[in-house]
Amino acid sequence: MRIARAPTDRRPAPAEPSAEPAAAPPTSVGPPAEVRLNTGATRRAVRLSVVFVLGIAGVYALLVALTFAGPAAGSAGASQGLLWSGVAAVLVAVAGAVVSLGSAPRAVELGEGSTVVVGRFGHRYAFPGRYQLRTTVLRRFRAGPMSPVPMESVEIAGGTSRRSFLIDEGLLATAGHDPAASP
Repeated sequence: MRIARAPTDRRPAPAEPSAEPAAAPPTSVGPPAEVRLNTGATRRAVRLSVVFVLGIAGVYALLVALTFAGPAAGSAGASQGLLWSGVAAVLVAVAGAVVSLGSAPRAVELGEGSTVVVGRFGHRYAFPGRYQLRTTVLRRFRAGPMSPVPMESVEIAGGTSRRSFLIDEGLLATAGHDPAASP
């Protein structure tokens, strides 16, 4: 049995004329005043991810060697245990690399009306303009084998949002300091 439907008019209703002119579509914001790349922190995050992944791979290789050296080397339980520990090692390595890379944004776009932090995986974090931005240095890292330049772990706050990032030292040097307000 087929249920009959009532016919419907799929055309939109005609717009009623109004006395007010139509609002103009919002215009796109122009390019930022300055784009600062976060190259040192990126290098540090990549190197830290590589060290972490190699460490996990080394621990897994040691586990495999110990398993094959033991008396139950050819048993089904040993190979099943290696399989599950291999899956766990891959998941831990990927999660660690994502966390390490995610803390270091690609760039910071400083503008008069907004500051945008471009995340490693493309997410854009918007904050107020560079002179309304509140930054707090949580920790400083000296230059070393992981990074050729000094780093800062900073907390950026503005409006209702607050985030922590690993950035090159001085990347947000003018944030919060309005040169027009200085005597």
